[in-house]
Amino acid sequence: MIKLQTFLQKIGEGSRRKVGEMIISGKVKVNGKTIKEPWFLLSDKDIIEINNKKIYVREKINDIDNYVYYLLHKPIGYLSSLSDDRGRKTITDLIKGKIPEKVFHVGRLDYNTSGLMLLTNDGELANLLLHPQKKIYKTYKVLINKHIKNEDIEKLKNGVIIENYKTQPAKIEKIRKKGKYSEVIISIHEGKKRQVRLMFKVLGYNVLKLKRIKFGPWTVNEVPNPGDIKKIDNKDIKKLKDYLQMRTKKD
Repeated sequence: MIKLQTFLQKIGEGSRRKVGEMIISGKVKVNGKTIKEPWFLLSDKDIIEINNKKIYVREKINDIDNYVYYLLHKPIGYLSSLSDDRGRKTITDLIKGKIPEKVFHVGRLDYNTSGLMLLTNDGELANLLLHPQKKIYKTYKVLINKHIKNEDIEKLKNGVIIENYKTQPAKIEKIRKKGKYSEVIISIHEGKKRQVRLMFKVLGYNVLKLKRIKFGPWTVNEVPNPGDIKKIDNKDIKKLKDYLQMRTKKD
């Protein structure tokens, strides 16, 4: 037997948090009955229903460990969601015909941000990558509208207040002057909405360009061009698991 929340994660219905919220809000039925307990135990005879779509547990139970993982270079001008009710372009437009499996995105990049994303059907792994205690760093190349002051660099390293929240210390890896602008390489392990842009904004800088160049053990060099997709092989998955174990030991 397997928990409802775990099962839905493993078949690619979303992250642990998303699936849990979906169950608790009454959007999931099992054998025609609404189930609001994420820990509800399924049998292979059960039929799950989500938004009038039926999922037969018996058909999926043997496939739930057949995980896939892809790196994607998201271009500017695409939403990191799989659909949009306003008709804007999403990552679904990028992966259609290229990724046959049903996958979801691990974390988000906003519409005007480009760079590295991970797509998978492994909800458990996605939760590990996004869990605050694991401190999985994401690195960004940021172009701001003027030269950054040394005191502001220290503020970023110590944490700044955005929307009544103090950010965790950031790593500043490189600063380069580009004419009247500054290019800053910054790493954070949090994932607040528009966090990097807001961190610079509260210090008086406008972000002109923002690109994620690293996520955990992977760099954007593996998918160098906007729209590029790369399937991760077993060797890379082992690298990821080793990385997670290393982060756990350090924390």
